[in-house]
Amino acid sequence: MPASSSEDFAAWIVIPVHNRASITRQCLERLQHLAITAWASILVVDDGSTDDTARMLREDFPHVHVLQGDGRWWWTGAIHEGMRHAILNGADVICWLNDDTLPEPGALEMLVARVRESHGICGGVSRPVEEGATVYGGGVMRQRWPRALTLPETPARLPVEWLNGNMVAIHQWVWRKIGLPRTRGTIHNFADMEYTCEACRAGIPVELDTAARATARANFSDSYRSWRDDSLSWPAVWKGFTNPKVWWYLPGLLAFKTRLFGWRGLLDCFQVLGKAAALPFYKCLRTCLCAGKAGATHDDLYSKPAR
Repeated sequence: MPASSSEDFAAWIVIPVHNRASITRQCLERLQHLAITAWASILVVDDGSTDDTARMLREDFPHVHVLQGDGRWWWTGAIHEGMRHAILNGADVICWLNDDTLPEPGALEMLVARVRESHGICGGVSRPVEEGATVYGGGVMRQRWPRALTLPETPARLPVEWLNGNMVAIHQWVWRKIGLPRTRGTIHNFADMEYTCEACRAGIPVELDTAARATARANFSDSYRSWRDDSLSWPAVWKGFTNPKVWWYLPGLLAFKTRLFGWRGLLDCFQVLGKAAALPFYKCLRTCLCAGKAGATHDDLYSKPAR
């Protein structure tokens, strides 16, 4: 149980899920093994799953609270509705937890204990087991784009401007001051970064505790791919502008950029569109350079940014 607990203290773990019954099961079994229900309520927000999720939750995890969505909430809507439900039921601290994130012993307790002291937000480090996969943590904004911090070898608590939403604890003072995550625009990507950035700008402590660790499932989807990846075609890039699951989903990118950076953020979006339009010419040029440059490696050319 988190340090300095009291009888009137209420923590809720909010887990958004959609059609990943086996992954959701692993997460809930981990929380069960860690005896999280001894000090927190667990809320699964099932956004219209059509697989075995509903039956599994009902029969195998009757102690878990379930909130049903209609399949149109996405990550942000599920988190918003889950937080709202927890707040209406007296939550003092709310933890975001992705169902593909398996906390290590003491990780959630560490985050909750910290935000009870700081009255802010504190996230942990979620590291996939796959080699070369993205590590989820937090970082700063550089030239209006998020940049992840280099994690120190020894455990440390670091001030950051944004956090990934895999495993994050939020004190009630946060939503009392800035409200809940916005559900328009950033419906899937950028919502976690936007909310924690807004908290940081409002003077709320936002921290990354590298001692609070979890194992995550690697995300090899288009969300984390480079446009310079030859396996990603030009039509696929343009299709991504309408796909909420990729980072360049245009409504989400516009909302994130303009709400945080105003007209400068809008210029960033035009730059993204311009780079996408020039992509076929860039790939053609790179192919010619690769053919004409003796000893050039595939990685050498990929390391050069598009112009």
